Amino acid sequence: MTDFRALFAAAERTLDVDALQSLAEGWAEVAESVPPISCTDVYTGLATQAHFQRRIHEVSAVGSGPGCTTAHAVAIISVAGPRESRSHCWTLLAKLGEAVTGHLLGTGAMAMYQNSAVHVLFPFSESNLCRLVECRATLDALGDGALSPARMKFYPLTSMAAATTTTAAHDSAFETK
Repeated sequence: MTDFRALFAAAERTLDVDALQSLAEGWAEVAESVPPISCTDVYTGLATQAHFQRRIHEVSAVGSGPGCTTAHAVAIISVAGPRESRSHCWTLLAKLGEAVTGHLLGTGAMAMYQNSAVHVLFPFSESNLCRLVECRATLDALGDGALSPARMKFYPLTSMAAATTTTAAHDSAFETK
C-alpha cells in the first residue's frame, strides 16, 4: 500500500482511498481461494519450505520400498547470518539462488533456503558431492564474503547409510568446512 501511495505522490495525484481499499479487498479474496502460483521462493528462486519437505517425504517413502535404486541425502550449507538486519538483502539472496541453481543443474537435486542455510536434497553420487562442495565454495565468496564461512553437513535419507559409514561420523552426519 505504501508503494501505491508513493506512486500517487510521484504522479502528483490525489490518492483515492476507496479504490485502494477495493483493490486490497479484491486481492485478499482471490488470494484465499486460488491455489499457490508456484512452489518457488520469490527471493531465491529455490523451492519453498513446504515443497521441499513434501519432496523429502516422497523420496523417503520410495527409498524405503522395494526396487529403490537411488540413495538420497540432504546437504545443509550453513552460511553466515546477516550482520545488521533480520535477513540478507534481496540481491544477495537472488545471487545465492542463482549460484545454487547453477551448480545443481542436471543433478536431480532440489534446494531451498531457510534461516541462513541452503538445504539440498540430492541423489547420492560422487559427482553430486563434488558439485555441492563447489557450490559451498561459491557461496563462501558471494557478496565479497558476506556469507562466509559456509559450512556443509550431509545427512543420509535412504539406504545410503551403509555406503557412508566409512566416511560419516558416528551420528550419521558428516561435515565439510
